[in-house]
Amino acid sequence: MRILQNLFLTLLATVLPALTWAQTETAHWGGFPTPLSSVAEETTILYNIIFWIITVIFAIVVGGMVWIMLRYRASVNPTPATFSHNTLVEVIWTVIPAIICVFIAWKSFETMVYVRTVPEKGITVEVVAYQFGWDFYYPDFADGATNVAAAEPTVAHEQLSSAGVERLVKEMVVPVGTNIKLHVTASDVIHAFYAPDMGVKIDAMPGRINYAWFNPDKEGEYIGQCAELCGSAHGEMFFTVKVVSKEAFVDYINTQRVDAGLGPLAPLKIMQMVNGEAESISAPSVSAAEGVATAG
Repeated sequence: MRILQNLFLTLLATVLPALTWAQTETAHWGGFPTPLSSVAEETTILYNIIFWIITVIFAIVVGGMVWIMLRYRASVNPTPATFSHNTLVEVIWTVIPAIICVFIAWKSFETMVYVRTVPEKGITVEVVAYQFGWDFYYPDFADGATNVAAAEPTVAHEQLSSAGVERLVKEMVVPVGTNIKLHVTASDVIHAFYAPDMGVKIDAMPGRINYAWFNPDKEGEYIGQCAELCGSAHGEMFFTVKVVSKEAFVDYINTQRVDAGLGPLAPLKIMQMVNGEAESISAPSVSAAEGVATAG
């Protein structure tokens, strides 16, 4: 009876997330958020493959155990069997798991290569983390030693602010349908750049540049945060990824250039850079200027 009770509790804990499926925007119950970039899509596909493999394995193993406990319990079979080995069964439960492991390893490596291979074309955003905030720079659109940075927030974020606590959250503005190449570092302690809707999570480390990328496929504002315990206000270290149309991004870049004391660029020039049809202005990197090391 205790075994059946424990089994029921285990099944209940597994099935309960399904009850909230209709109320959440997820790939499947218990899964990742609905992917909004190609990187997130590939990661979710891998997760779903592994999820359903282990679900089938769970059903076979637990189902087999329950059937054996009921079919061969002492009250039904007072005389136990005397055999101890079955060569065919032992070969099957060795070969099939080995094949499954090889398949998972192959799919994992395939996904890792896709996620970690930063495309050549796209725009670069430098991400600099610090206690307890973020700076975003656009070196492709800067001139000389003058950097083009994300705007400082002036209005409290409605979703992240609460009664009596107003949070000013910096935005990383990027164009939809464009490869966004991230150069991530930190100026003090170890942080982690985490944008779940984009499928990106990577450490921000002082003295080191880590690379990541994503290609957003839907306009909107998506919340991100630091995912590495970095100090007393770690829980306040939010940012947003604001995905806008390419035309709106052109206007945004020129606004930030003017704020930096630079003249606006021709909209066609910016659009060509966004579409990978023209080279960047090749301004010095903020991180390079600080003399940090690079890493994959």
